[in-house]
Amino acid sequence: MKERRRFFRIEDIVGLKTETIEQPQLEQKLKSFWNDQHQFSLRNEFNYKLEQHQADLQKIKTKMPEVGRYLGILQEQLDILTDKLLQDEDKFTELEKQVNLSAQGISFFADESVNTGDIVELHLKLLPGRQQIVVFSRVIECIKVDDKQGKYKIALDFEHIHEADREILVKHVHGKQLKALGASRFEETDNPE
Repeated sequence: MKERRRFFRIEDIVGLKTETIEQPQLEQKLKSFWNDQHQFSLRNEFNYKLEQHQADLQKIKTKMPEVGRYLGILQEQLDILTDKLLQDEDKFTELEKQVNLSAQGISFFADESVNTGDIVELHLKLLPGRQQIVVFSRVIECIKVDDKQGKYKIALDFEHIHEADREILVKHVHGKQLKALGASRFEETDNPE
């Protein structure tokens, strides 16, 4: 429980596709998840490693501008290639859904129930940037609510997530929080009492 509290939560709209994984398939699915990443997971990992070496790249650009420019061109070319791979892999039709999201879990309303403890393969597309993430999550709660958004409120805890994907979620949530704070400050200065 303490682990989940370490991450901020936001209300958000995301592209979402879920599939409950039956126990006989789970081991193979997880093996594939950790060993044969989706192309967009590979791109997320690639970008994560690049970000970790931004300071190195800045030093190179300062000391050797020609090498820095060349490395920049290589990075742009890799981005073009990975974008192409992403277009080829992006075959699932996700539903845009209102969710409560953190880097550790997600909750949303759905028309169908799931069992507490079930494992759900979750495809997330973060908007507006359209970064994609695949996570294997455990159902920690499924409550019948008959809300206008769905009959059940489902809460999932991210159990199997690549480090780079969690970092993307942290940055996404943080960015949305900053944007919301900026908007509220703007409204306060726009409407002084």
